[in-house]
Amino acid sequence: MSALGPSGRVITFYSYKGGTGRSMALVTLAWVLASNGKSVLAVDWDLEAPGLHRYFRPFLVDPELRDTPGLVDYVWDVAKERLTPASAPSDTRRDTARTLDDYVVGLDWDFGERGSIALLPAGRQDENYPQRVNTFDWDNFYERLGGGRILQAARDDLRKSYDYILIDSRTGVSDTSSICTVQLPDMLVVCFTLNHQSIRGASAVARSVQAQRGDDFRIYPVPTRLENAETDKLKSWLNVATTVFNPLLHHVPPQKRDTYWSGVRIPYRTFYAFEEVSPAFKDEPHAFDSILASIERLASWITRGDVDTMQTIDEARREEIVKAYAYTDAEPGTPRAVEEVPLSQRLRRELEFRLQLKVPVAFAGFVGIVLLALFMWTLQSERRDAQTQLVQQKAALELANADKDKRVAIFDTYLSAYCDLKIGIGEDRDKLARCMSDIERALRGVRMKSGKSDAPDARQAAKYVGEQTSK
Repeated sequence: MSALGPSGRVITFYSYKGGTGRSMALVTLAWVLASNGKSVLAVDWDLEAPGLHRYFRPFLVDPELRDTPGLVDYVWDVAKERLTPASAPSDTRRDTARTLDDYVVGLDWDFGERGSIALLPAGRQDENYPQRVNTFDWDNFYERLGGGRILQAARDDLRKSYDYILIDSRTGVSDTSSICTVQLPDMLVVCFTLNHQSIRGASAVARSVQAQRGDDFRIYPVPTRLENAETDKLKSWLNVATTVFNPLLHHVPPQKRDTYWSGVRIPYRTFYAFEEVSPAFKDEPHAFDSILASIERLASWITRGDVDTMQTIDEARREEIVKAYAYTDAEPGTPRAVEEVPLSQRLRRELEFRLQLKVPVAFAGFVGIVLLALFMWTLQSERRDAQTQLVQQKAALELANADKDKRVAIFDTYLSAYCDLKIGIGEDRDKLARCMSDIERALRGVRMKSGKSDAPDARQAAKYVGEQTSK
């Protein structure tokens, strides 16, 4: 039994939009509380985009949750139990004493005397997970199967086992987000970034929750991802945020609200944009302007001064854990071993990988070039034949209707056109020069013959032009 016993606190972390750092804030608070001897359960209720488990990856036996059931599997199992007739054979009915605790997994970490962190994942991350999420009928679960009572009973059972239950809610406005923000929690942490959409959307949800739960329901607005690059904009939007959210801070005395806002705002740090590392391990202890420090001050407000700092972890151990979060280049999705891979081995892997990639690509490229050249040669050949035939036909037509003294001019015109045709389709320059020389000699012969009375008729002349120009 936990120290808080039946009064274990349920805290939901909510954001109207994604990208606020909500999950990271929840995980960091879990480490702060657990380091101070609290038993903590982190619940991934962001069913459409689960990812809380990645912040705990180095400490899980099944880091990718391939074989670990979770919340979605729980509601499906409970729904099947309720729909199975009591008279059905015992082997077709599931254990009716099933609880959420059956789907909880612990973390492999020594917290000392009694602190602990456990995870209730969103569900088994296999190929059927999207189908299980998208086909579950929450309306039917609530209206016909008593889902509201089931989840409230499950929450009360968890309160007996944990000091703090931290729920990572999905974003926006939906059935599952209202379960997390209205029905289940004892208090609500609202994360938002400093822009119009995030502030207005988050504050509207927060006001709706407080209207349903009453003024005694504690709401903690937390601005996140704050940068110092634009100080004027930062100050302006912080004023907007405080004006919008201050009416919800009934539990914070007016004279302490400036202290609250200056303490809980979470700065932006580029490092955390790349891997799901908790600031509990990366940030320097006791630094005032770090993400960890902001979460420690938030913890003090949530616990009303009971927890206000994270117990120090040995620096070498912290560095070891941060390395364990990193991914290798060779095997995406696999955590990097704590021991560094030797340089020679990394270079060999890189070379093998690139050779495996480049050999088939190079062969495919060579085949493509050959096929392209063959296609272009065929196309040019067909084009040359068609245009040559056209020149011959035009020559024959005009020669047939021309006077004898005009035939030389006609020969000149069409032989010149044929030479232009050869140049246009890119014939070899030396070959073209030889071709033009042959044509000129043939042309002189035609001129000589055309000046005599035995000059060839139009049909023979056209044939002669075609024979000469096709060489």
